Amino acid sequence: MLKRRFWLPFLFLIAMAVPLHAKALPDNFIKLTPDTSYEGQLNPKEVLRFYFVLERGMDVILESHTSLKRSNNVYPGAVLFHADGSVIARDWNGGQGRNFKISKSLTAGTYVLRVEDERGCGSLHGCPEIIKDFTLTFEVQETSIF
Repeated sequence: MLKRRFWLPFLFLIAMAVPLHAKALPDNFIKLTPDTSYEGQLNPKEVLRFYFVLERGMDVILESHTSLKRSNNVYPGAVLFHADGSVIARDWNGGQGRNFKISKSLTAGTYVLRVEDERGCGSLHGCPEIIKDFTLTFEVQETSIF
């Protein structure tokens, strides 16, 4: 039988090696943390990518917000992916006005959210009249069977 002092360094080395094999996300992905919001601009033909990590199963709500007083806003659309690239959900008008809202029960893991302007811009002038401001909220609640 091996002594205890052999197992501790062995377990430490294995624990250190596991993250080295995990696929890293690109640096330009924006990290979301639970119960926070992101405020920024969504330019035509631009794609914003966000990611978040859940340590355990959670009910998640991802929702965009634009001014409801104006009609010339961006129309944020979103696709939620597993870290392996498989699609979980997509939405472009489930929220208020022309905003997306994705509400899902997710297991522990890493997830990616891709957001882009669903309206697009066909103008050579870059659509300067479109209000590009939007907010993304990220809410979580512990999953419960009751």
